Amino acid sequence: MEKKSLRKRKTLQNEKRKNAGITLIALVITIVVLIILSTITINFAFGENGLVSITEDARDITTEATEKEGIEMAVADSKIKDITTPDREKENLEESLRSQFGNDTNFTVTENGDGSFLINMDDSQRSYYVESTGEIIAQSEWIEIGTAEELKAFRDEVNSGNTYEGQYIRLTSDITLDINEEWEPIGYYYQNSEDTSIKDGIHNENHKPFSGIFDGQGHTVDYMKINNSKYGQGLFGLVDSGEIKNINLGENCSLNMQGVGCGGIVGIVRTAGEIYNCNNYADMEQTIGGVVGTIVGSVTVSNCKNYGELTNAMGGIVGASNGADWEEYKNQSHTIINCGNYGTINRLTGTYAGGIVGFFKGNIYSSFNKGNIISEDRVVGGIVGQVDGSIISCYNVADIIGDNNVGGISGNISSGNIINSYSIANLTGDYSVGTFYGYSPSTKIENCYSKENEFNAESLGSAFKDDYEEESINEGYPILSWQ
Repeated sequence: MEKKSLRKRKTLQNEKRKNAGITLIALVITIVVLIILSTITINFAFGENGLVSITEDARDITTEATEKEGIEMAVADSKIKDITTPDREKENLEESLRSQFGNDTNFTVTENGDGSFLINMDDSQRSYYVESTGEIIAQSEWIEIGTAEELKAFRDEVNSGNTYEGQYIRLTSDITLDINEEWEPIGYYYQNSEDTSIKDGIHNENHKPFSGIFDGQGHTVDYMKINNSKYGQGLFGLVDSGEIKNINLGENCSLNMQGVGCGGIVGIVRTAGEIYNCNNYADMEQTIGGVVGTIVGSVTVSNCKNYGELTNAMGGIVGASNGADWEEYKNQSHTIINCGNYGTINRLTGTYAGGIVGFFKGNIYSSFNKGNIISEDRVVGGIVGQVDGSIISCYNVADIIGDNNVGGISGNISSGNIINSYSIANLTGDYSVGTFYGYSPSTKIENCYSKENEFNAESLGSAFKDDYEEESINEGYPILSWQ
């Protein structure tokens, strides 16, 4: 009986140990589960995508929307003030922002020079881009590009059909491309085999244009290679109602663009658009324009400069614009303002060559040429080859060589006048060679001067200033006020 009782006690003890083991395992499992659940709960609440983070994001979005709405009201108010005081745009905007947010609010307004502004709200650490039209784009909506790979990815998106209309894209650093890799432009111009000119195919539905705002912020894209005869070549191939600004093309590029509508920074701008503060430093073996190839529609090109030597180009800044025979655009003209060319232009074949533009429909203001123009053909001018429009407050100090219709300012003028300008060019041509223009049926010359005249900045008007000897950049001849 004692042995049986002993065995029974041992069995009970084993079962207790067994149950205790099971209980311990269950406890461990329970603890582990609780830890996991608590971790999930913590992550759910405080993790990267947790409730707290989502709540904070939602609050940020709401705060940004409220702040943006206030800025919209301030911009609208400043536009009303600008009607009466247009020379105080920045001050008017600052006053409207203080009125909207209070005098204790800290902010900075930066004037970009093209009618747009950058507003930094110091307290919220948010920035807003204000377009010249008054449209406002919050920093959270910006697209920033800082590497060659990001630039190419952006290019591929555009060429796949994303126009980026209404969006603000900007460079955050200089971009170095692969000089051994052919660059495919941003914005695809579809070239139909039946098209013999841009006019023939300008509205093809297969085009993939860029229509947003691209701000280079003064950065340089270098080592770009293009060597082909396709239409619409350049850093950008086709821009439609978009803006390209504040970007430089570096001197180490390899460019031989033999097609129609080719330029260093933009090949073709159509419908409408603006090219502002874009500079080319690259030499080009073949191109139409140093900065822009061809413009069609209502386009403004301002504050652009060319430093590169251009072979077979039509213009240092712009190659050509739509002509008077383009029925669709006969009532539209363009504007070139505050531009300058330093590079030599060798026009080996074909008509029209000018320091600023080869063939142009519109007015040219406050621009200069300091690069020799050498052409083996006709219609050659220091500022423009042929123009249907006026040339106002411009100057040329370089030599002009052509066959015929050679002028210090313009080769031919279809209509329009030359006003408040001067040329000290040495001119070479067989016939129709003139100090200011080679040929025109009706052009008037108003307050213009040559090297035979005595004149100074005051003679030419407020667009000019004197070139003082201690800081001379033009050998003592008047320079433009913006230089």
